[in-house]
Amino acid sequence: MAVVVARSAITLLGSSTMTAARTSKAEARRRAVEAFRRANEERAARDRENLKDATILIHAIDKLAEIGEWKKVRRAELRAQADAQLEREEAKRVGDERAAAGAAIERMRERGETLTTIATNHGVAIGAVRAMARHAPNSGKSLQQSGSHALGTGRAEEGVGGSSGAAHAESGEWPTNAATA
Repeated sequence: MAVVVARSAITLLGSSTMTAARTSKAEARRRAVEAFRRANEERAARDRENLKDATILIHAIDKLAEIGEWKKVRRAELRAQADAQLEREEAKRVGDERAAAGAAIERMRERGETLTTIATNHGVAIGAVRAMARHAPNSGKSLQQSGSHALGTGRAEEGVGGSSGAAHAESGEWPTNAATA
């Protein structure tokens, strides 16, 4: 009996070995196909993710080039705006200073000074004094009374008689004796 049991075990073992060999080859093929399929799915998933990231990368590179151009244009716009603002501020400041100087000249003239004496006494060129006098508040009204921009308000010539009170036609300046009047 022991021999029969051993033979049937060998038979069972032998038949299962043959069946296992056939099954293991088919199973191995199935497992290999499954592994290949999983690898393809993983590769496809990686490729999809890489495609998304490659799209972002290429888009970013294109945008960076556009940003460089935008920066140049924007810088030019900002410079133009800043230059325009600076010009406005400068014009206001210059206007304010000229008006202040013109008002100061006008007050000195009201106290009897002439443009020439103002220039001479303060070491300023007569042309600069005349230019600043044009910016005095209401300076147009007082200059129209005398008929000459070079002569000022005409107050200084009232106390001077004869031809010595008139300005020289060529230079527009008062004679030296008129400055003392």
